Amino acid sequence: MPTATVTCPTCNTTLQLTVEAMPPVYPAPPPRGFPTPPVYQPPPPPPIYQPPVPQPVAARATPPRTPVFSAQRPLPPPPQPVKQVKQTTHHRRLSPQATLLSLGVLLLLAAGVTFLAVTWDSLPVPVQAGIIGTLAALAFAGSIPASRGKLAGTAEALAILGCGLLTVDLYGARALGLVDPNAIDGLTYSAIVFGSVALVNLLMTRLAPKVVTYGVTTVIAGQLPLPLVLIDRTSVPVLLLALLAQVVATVFLSSKGTAIVRRTGIITSTVVFCGILVAGVARVFAGLLTKYSFDYRDLTGDVFTDAVLRSVVFTAAVVCFAALVGIVLLRKVSVSRGVGEAVCAIAAGLAVATCLPQLPGPGRWLTTGVATALAITEILLRFRRTAAILHAAAITVASVNLLVCVALEDARQLGFMAAILAVLAIFAALRKAVHEVPAAAVAGMSAQVAIVVFTLDDFISLWAGAISIALVGACCIGLACRYVGAPLERILIGSAASAVLLAEIVALMVSADTGTGVVLTIAAAPLVAYGMMPDRRPALLLAGLFLIIANTAFVLAAGGTAIEWYTVPPAVVMIAIGVLAWRDQSSWVFLGPGLLIGLVPSTLIADGNDSWIRVTFVVAAALAVVVLGAQLGLQAPFVVGAAVLAKVGIWQFLEVAPLIPRWITLGAAGAVLLAVGATYERRLSQAKQAARWLSALR
Repeated sequence: MPTATVTCPTCNTTLQLTVEAMPPVYPAPPPRGFPTPPVYQPPPPPPIYQPPVPQPVAARATPPRTPVFSAQRPLPPPPQPVKQVKQTTHHRRLSPQATLLSLGVLLLLAAGVTFLAVTWDSLPVPVQAGIIGTLAALAFAGSIPASRGKLAGTAEALAILGCGLLTVDLYGARALGLVDPNAIDGLTYSAIVFGSVALVNLLMTRLAPKVVTYGVTTVIAGQLPLPLVLIDRTSVPVLLLALLAQVVATVFLSSKGTAIVRRTGIITSTVVFCGILVAGVARVFAGLLTKYSFDYRDLTGDVFTDAVLRSVVFTAAVVCFAALVGIVLLRKVSVSRGVGEAVCAIAAGLAVATCLPQLPGPGRWLTTGVATALAITEILLRFRRTAAILHAAAITVASVNLLVCVALEDARQLGFMAAILAVLAIFAALRKAVHEVPAAAVAGMSAQVAIVVFTLDDFISLWAGAISIALVGACCIGLACRYVGAPLERILIGSAASAVLLAEIVALMVSADTGTGVVLTIAAAPLVAYGMMPDRRPALLLAGLFLIIANTAFVLAAGGTAIEWYTVPPAVVMIAIGVLAWRDQSSWVFLGPGLLIGLVPSTLIADGNDSWIRVTFVVAAALAVVVLGAQLGLQAPFVVGAAVLAKVGIWQFLEVAPLIPRWITLGAAGAVLLAVGATYERRLSQAKQAARWLSALR
């Protein structure tokens, strides 16, 4: 341990200074494989004061290390508490200035009305109109310096007062005879009044642009003159087209004003635009009621003529054009356009769907074609912005077309609509526009509904309907083979089950036996392929049952009496199903049922009197089965065939036994007993060996 001698500069005393190494306070060195962090040396400490007689410290047997001094740093000052500023919520209250101005305007109006009520009769009409006009002009004029002098409330109050007095003055002039009522009708005069108010307020917006009342009044009052002038002078399509032009002009002009003017323009344009759509759709729908129903003639007030048809067509065209303009305006104006575009599409769809059935000839067919075209376009453009508009229009046209066909009891049109829906569902699933599960359900059910409706409408015969529905079920089962274990499989199997049931019901209407056989045979064919799947083996049993029932129905229809018509085909079906599905099981499982059904009934009725042909075929079949069982090591064919041969042989012997002399019978029996008794041990051993061989068969 290092030791140094130091002389005190004050008292000249010799001091012994020993520096002792302290253990390091930094963490242990990192493991191998990692770079060693740099070691930073602390600054040299100040000299340490020692007493005059130091005591040396013995050296330790430790390696020298870098001296480290644990000088405690001063603690930081405690944080000062932060003064929380209490946030005050400012509640909007009614301004005293606004209250005073409103009361002042009301008092002025009350004073004017009181003055006119008291002294009106003593004044001539021009003087009366002049007084009110002068007051209105003074109010308008007073709002100009008020708005420039930062008296916004006063300016707004004077503007409202001026607009009210001007409107009262104009209407009062006509009511009191200053304007002849016979010279101009009420609607036209109202248009003049609102036009004058709009023009005056437009002029005031130039003189006092900060007054909100003038801009809002200009926008609102400017909407009224055009409909008031055209409402009884032109047709509905022209009126709607003029209002549409007014809406476009309002949106364009109001967009150049202040925020409140722009907002007012959007609101008024929306109201007028919705009125255009509602009025146009109502006019087209009234034409539809006029054409197809006599119960609403009093309501519509029209008789369906060529002029009415032209008006309806032009109105529908204007509604469609207005919807297109509305969609364009919505995309130009920064407002929520999802709902607006849907409303425009629905209005256009309603106009088209109610207009096309009124056309002579294939009117409703055109509606169906338009709905189909919209649906196809929507599927093709599913990822674009216009897909939502097409979706709303397609649903609207299809729904209205459906309601019209139901109301008119047009079953054939409904059938074609269902068939088109099935095709569109398949097309949408192939294009990945919809999920395959609902698409498959809609396609299967729509196809069945279409065929049933065509059958009920006598568009196709009952035979064609039953076979068509059965083919739909067969197609569903065939498609289910590709989706085993998927959610789509259950939908397809369910559609197939309903199709087979409907086909059987239709078949029972035309032929209970032959129709049943045809339907079940068509359904059983794909079931065999479906049952070949390892997890769907029970479907083979259902297919076999269908084939057996179909065979029985065919035999009954043909009037067959031989029992083999009822047993041999089912036996062949069961043997084929067993070989396909369960050939790795015991032969009694996959061959036993078919062999028993095919051979036992014929064996029981086989005799030698009048059915020698049956006996011959039964013996041949049993012999072939026995040989096959022995060659392949199958127990069921060998046992069944041997039993059949034994029964036939014993029965034949019993039939000829009465013809044999008794001594021959007794002698043969005695010879057999002697032979068995003489070779009993060997015969017993052979019997046991045969039993073991038979039990070893599969």
